[in-house]
Amino acid sequence: MDVFKIAVKIFAQSDDFAANPFVPIFQRWIQNQSVEGHRLIDVADYGHVAAGPGTVLVGSEANFYTDRGENRLGLLYSRKLPLPGSFGERLRAVVAETLKAAAKLEGEPELGGKLKFKTDELLIRLNDRLNAPPSDITVTALGPDILSLATLLYGEKPVTIDPNISAEKLVEFRLKASEAPSLATLVSKAASGC
Repeated sequence: MDVFKIAVKIFAQSDDFAANPFVPIFQRWIQNQSVEGHRLIDVADYGHVAAGPGTVLVGSEANFYTDRGENRLGLLYSRKLPLPGSFGERLRAVVAETLKAAAKLEGEPELGGKLKFKTDELLIRLNDRLNAPPSDITVTALGPDILSLATLLYGEKPVTIDPNISAEKLVEFRLKASEAPSLATLVSKAASGC
């Protein structure tokens, strides 16, 4: 399956942000072109949309969202342009970009250390109904790569992988680990591939 439109969300531990502080942060990221390998273009704020996309940092290669889907704040990275390699290699690269951006956002001084991400849960969404239709065939074909990613990130610790193949939604896989390694550990493992 030639899927490259992969989205990954890492959830925040809590949402203590009544007013949306992410717009000026993302504007500065654009001014400084702060995300390596990405051409950052614009910011849109959808904070008024309940359980919506939050603040969107638009890039040529991918978009970054302070997503509030499921009424849970998180950072969602959604890849738009193809990456080289197999699906498993693309998935690992998208997870690495998500985790690096999460670490960068956690460290923003304007947030005063209030934003922390949970490292024991990831949501993987395949934004491609043509190449990843919501079916058992997709889950069977891509499941080994999802399992390989879980093993890379969490080692031998127990991880639950829940696929969602509802016809109304895009194919999703939710990873829930029994233990939460540090964000820096996950960044290192995803970026190095080991």
